[in-house]
Amino acid sequence: MKRLFIHHVLFRLFAPVVFGVLNYLVILLVNNNAQQIVSLFSNEEVYVTILLSVVSLESMRALLVFVTFRSLSQQRKVVLQFLVTTIISVLLVLVSIASYYKGVIGFDISVRELITFGVIYFLTALLYNALYIGNQYLNMENTLRLEQEHKMRENLEAEFAAFRQEINPDLLYESLEQLILTLHQEKDTAEELIDSMAALYRYQLIHRQREFVSLTEELQAVRHLLRLANQKHDNSIRWNPECKDPDEVLVIPGALIIAIDAILRNTLISARSPLVLSLQKEDEYLVLHHNLNDKLQLHAESIHSFQRLQRSYSVYSELPFVQVKTAQENYIKFPLIVMESVTEPA
Repeated sequence: MKRLFIHHVLFRLFAPVVFGVLNYLVILLVNNNAQQIVSLFSNEEVYVTILLSVVSLESMRALLVFVTFRSLSQQRKVVLQFLVTTIISVLLVLVSIASYYKGVIGFDISVRELITFGVIYFLTALLYNALYIGNQYLNMENTLRLEQEHKMRENLEAEFAAFRQEINPDLLYESLEQLILTLHQEKDTAEELIDSMAALYRYQLIHRQREFVSLTEELQAVRHLLRLANQKHDNSIRWNPECKDPDEVLVIPGALIIAIDAILRNTLISARSPLVLSLQKEDEYLVLHHNLNDKLQLHAESIHSFQRLQRSYSVYSELPFVQVKTAQENYIKFPLIVMESVTEPA
């Protein structure tokens, strides 16, 4: 929590001056002595009201610091703080002004003037407490929001950690099933599928503890994924990555794999309607594009993984991870993370 304004040096120096001058002007108006405003800073009384403001404000500040009423509820605490600070500060002001009249001027202060001072410094205490309570509640609200944001970030980071540990079981079983079918007919193709499947899962296992990998490494894993997918879809998937300097671009491990797997599971693919995937760098984004041909029933788990990927990117980038769908095209935009902006722990 930031330091409350009542403890700030500048406030403690200038607030009594402002309150003192304003209180003196009010006293002049109450006593119909407005003509003395002309000689404001040559009047001894204005300095007396400033000193009285010092007594009032500093006494309230001390009471607010030391008299906390921690055992009470917040509402009762506020009420008691207001009553205690107001009563004691007004009493101190009245004792001070009575002593000034008696010791300096040489006669007792009148009841009317005493009431005038009491009312004015009661209003001063009221304003001071209102400022203090408002500032305190604002700080409490800001602190609460910061704590909520911190908890939200912790949840996101925990979810991101789980995301990195995740192995796609659907892809594994489908790859094994496709491998079983291929083993009986094309042994050479089956060996290629085994190599691609092993390389894909080896990539995920090796990089699961890293925050980022280069786009070059991710693209190699994507080629293995598409090799497996093309076996299932009779080579109806085309892949056209067009990214300059992929070694300088970073992605979350498995980000493209998750996104492309979600596309594969939710798109109708055939020889007459092939899936064409492209990847480009545009401004501050890495854009994955494909022709839109959604299935009637979407694969729930792949959509869930895609949404987790979106939330994971929010941990590291202020730019949003977005998906833009038009009538016939889909654009998935990954916030661009360049190598120079990230120092990854060893």
